[in-house]
Amino acid sequence: MTQRQRRCRRIGLTGGIGAGKSTAAARLAARGALVLDADEIARRALEPGGACYRAVTDAFGADILGQDGKIDRKALAAIVFSDAASREKLNGIVHPYVISEMFEKADAAQGRADGLIFFEVPLLFESGMDRQMDKNILIASSEEMRVARIAARDGCTREAAFLRIRAQMPDEEKIKRADYVLQNDGSREELEGKVDRLYAALTNA
Repeated sequence: MTQRQRRCRRIGLTGGIGAGKSTAAARLAARGALVLDADEIARRALEPGGACYRAVTDAFGADILGQDGKIDRKALAAIVFSDAASREKLNGIVHPYVISEMFEKADAAQGRADGLIFFEVPLLFESGMDRQMDKNILIASSEEMRVARIAARDGCTREAAFLRIRAQMPDEEKIKRADYVLQNDGSREELEGKVDRLYAALTNA
């Protein structure tokens, strides 16, 4: 089988909100890895004219729209992070489209020299996508550290940050299902070093 015909391994990359998943993904991309970003695909799908825009606005009403007609992501987040039924409704609309898009992009990128395609998915385990990966990486961090990062990044209260964390699967459960766990309670440079070492190990496996 030639290099171009060889199937690239699918590597899931996830982490709870505020854990540092995006930092890890950015480091992989900087090293030349192909990282498919579920959040970016979802953002495009929610833009006016996007694949999920009409279904989401029909489901949640005009209250989630800004004056420009765009979906106010903060308003939508406030709804879904405080109500499990609303969160399931949104996920039921957006997730099937995002998953389909990611696998289409992966199929079009076979034959890469490093033999890897990374799927950056916040709800990797919750959606069941982990079972379609060859290996799964979890970026983990203490709850206190995550709260501090979310509050600083989003300008929200600590209570709001806790709500967002508690709306997701606990790290304890994710750790049981991950093949690799990178703990991120230190500096950005420390996390990037861990990512570099794991990427080297995966490319040489």
